[in-house]
Amino acid sequence: MVYSFLILTSSIFTAIGSYLDKYLVNLGISRDDYFYYMSFSLVPFALIMMGIEYFSHALKFSLNIIPIILLVVAMILRYYKQHTIVGYLKYLTPYEASAYLTLGLVLAFFIDVVIGTEEFTVFSVVSVFITVFGVFLLADTKIKLKDLRKDLLLRIFTSLLLGYVTHFILQYWSNAFFMFIMNLLLTILFSKGYNISYHQKHKKIIFWVFIQQFFGFLALYFSNFLAATSVTLSSYVKPVSIVLVLLLAFFMKKGEIKPSLKQVLATVMIAVGVFLINY
Repeated sequence: MVYSFLILTSSIFTAIGSYLDKYLVNLGISRDDYFYYMSFSLVPFALIMMGIEYFSHALKFSLNIIPIILLVVAMILRYYKQHTIVGYLKYLTPYEASAYLTLGLVLAFFIDVVIGTEEFTVFSVVSVFITVFGVFLLADTKIKLKDLRKDLLLRIFTSLLLGYVTHFILQYWSNAFFMFIMNLLLTILFSKGYNISYHQKHKKIIFWVFIQQFFGFLALYFSNFLAATSVTLSSYVKPVSIVLVLLLAFFMKKGEIKPSLKQVLATVMIAVGVFLINY
């Protein structure tokens, strides 16, 4: 019951965050600014959550070489992952992007099979087929763009690897502490060139970054909590969020591209396929 609540909650926040990401891209935010401000804005949210973990006796920190190495890897992966978001959202709607990114979950399933945590069955093969077929049904001429393919592939691989790194690092550190230290270090490392005058020129972008990060942080926190238990368990967030992102598309203001019947069918197939892969 608790895990079901966490999956649904994380999915709702993920869906809302997807549309706020698209809005930021439409405002003209650059890749570097998106990465920097997302890292910067996550620090206070993580600090608040650290306080909650402290008083609930959930705060955990172990001075060990393994989590430090994993932290460095996580920082590199987050850097590249964040830079891709602006790239592919220039061309894709949030529901298209969410659907394409499910290919990472298919890869995660194959990795789990290789390491022995999952097994190939007729059921799982059919599930993978449904997911991949849905992605190809959704695919259109946009995918022919080289830069778009590059950003999507990089996002898929960095998200996949970051999920596994997060799973192992949370065996040593608590969720909020990991998020706090990673984003604090990233903010410090990439703060060159960012000053008061620069921030003042981008006040509107900064405002919407914090709004997005409010939802994004909660989605990431709950997702990381699930990942600490099982990478596979956290993957249930994706199919649920895809459906929610698709539903939200019908309530967007006029002028926004509405999903076609083909896109609805493809997205539903992807959501069902991803869910069944881990069923």
